Amino acid sequence: MGATFLLEMGSCAFAGLAGFLLMRGWEASRQRRQRRQRARAGYLGSSADNASALAVASSGLPLSLIAFMRSRTRVVSLKPHQRVFRHRLWAVGSKGFEKTVGQTGLSQTLTKAGFLDARAWLCLGGLAGGALIGVVFSGELAAALGCVGAALGWRAPLWALRQERSARKADLESHLSEMLEVVSLGLRSGLSFDGAFELYHAYFDNALGKSAASTQRVWQLGLASRESALRGLAESYDSQTFSRVVENIIRSLRFGSSLADSLEASALESRVMHKATMEEKVAKAPVKMLIPTAALILPAMLLLVLGPVLLEMIQGF
Repeated sequence: MGATFLLEMGSCAFAGLAGFLLMRGWEASRQRRQRRQRARAGYLGSSADNASALAVASSGLPLSLIAFMRSRTRVVSLKPHQRVFRHRLWAVGSKGFEKTVGQTGLSQTLTKAGFLDARAWLCLGGLAGGALIGVVFSGELAAALGCVGAALGWRAPLWALRQERSARKADLESHLSEMLEVVSLGLRSGLSFDGAFELYHAYFDNALGKSAASTQRVWQLGLASRESALRGLAESYDSQTFSRVVENIIRSLRFGSSLADSLEASALESRVMHKATMEEKVAKAPVKMLIPTAALILPAMLLLVLGPVLLEMIQGF
């Protein structure tokens, strides 16, 4: 009896210790994962030029791919002899890279050489990974999965940049109307355009505000004229509305026309367009739900309803 009691107590103590160690290990791994995510977000840059990269911080795959491309950019720029993949084959399909990377706000820290180097590594890694998974089953499956992995690795860098461009555009559309209203309010209060423009990024801590602050520092330090700096800000976003707003601002400042009224009208237009975009996304949601419904839910319901009927028919025969 005593030996059995001691054995049970020892088992309980061992189970408790194992559970405690597992919990501590899980907590430590969670903290390491959080530190890596914060380090990646910091590596992508908290400056105004790279503030848009923080817009995809909640989406792990594009964030990791962008961080990898920027790390390869640093390796290629600091150690040119390590640029292993120099063949023109890797540049196929990257004709619009400069425009795409410019609209992501990462043109200062991501070069085409780093992009091509990352594409080559991802392509070869996808090829090797797919082949290793498929060779467990058959040689044909290894060849097929290797081709699929290589194609995914080829498309992944450009896909990540496009995701970042879309996230940056969405952030702009959600904050553009409030920026125009704040600048218009500052102008009606008697401030100059520079003072009204500074009023927004001084009190609104978002990606658009940081980009606006960086742009204003550019023309205040004399690195570029105000017109060219504003046009550069517009070109860093994939938005025709913002480009029209910037051109209206430049035209009003040049010819001395009323800028407050123009900004208020542009803010109203931007708000209406953003509302229409959100309504369009909401309207598309039921259509997108048809695919998982038809692929996952409907077959299970058919089996549940028709299963007994089919069994009775089989037993009848």
